[in-house]
Amino acid sequence: MAASSVRAFACVILAMLAASACAPAHRHPFSLSQDSKVIADTERMAQKQVALGAYGKALAIYSTAYDKKHLRGLRPGYLNLGEQIRAASDAAYQRGELLEAGLAYRMIFESGITTRDFAPSLSFDDDYLNRHIEACSNGLIEIGLTKYREEKLDEAIEAWKMVLDFDHGNKHARSAIDTATVQLQRLRSMK
Repeated sequence: MAASSVRAFACVILAMLAASACAPAHRHPFSLSQDSKVIADTERMAQKQVALGAYGKALAIYSTAYDKKHLRGLRPGYLNLGEQIRAASDAAYQRGELLEAGLAYRMIFESGITTRDFAPSLSFDDDYLNRHIEACSNGLIEIGLTKYREEKLDEAIEAWKMVLDFDHGNKHARSAIDTATVQLQRLRSMK
């Protein structure tokens, strides 16, 4: 073989090796069908939970599957579920169902969906969720204050306790509960 032919052959081989190194690795057909099955099973189990209203469990199903398998095919369903829950939370907030909305926003926040590699595709982030949790807390604190001014201490305390169901460290709610509880005990001891 002439030297120029050997060089040409070597160039072709090097080009082929370079191309195969840059090409995506092909998965065995069996693993593709396994991945499809995992995706379908995950989506089916999550939708069962959604139908039951157990959004937290649905998010946990996606989270677990996503962590274990790292399948990109899970992203569309996972994203859709996050958006669906956020929309339901927003609707509850608009209807004035502050406890329900606050619990849902907290659940989304704690699910970790906003920390995923696809989080930039979501229409919300941690700041959005925190702002809405705070808005729900403030709304319930105001309801409690109104009840307190009306001397309906039991109802005021209940409203403030709702805040702690989803905003566990809310100092305003804790302080208001403590103050109203002391007053309620005094009133009851006077009877």
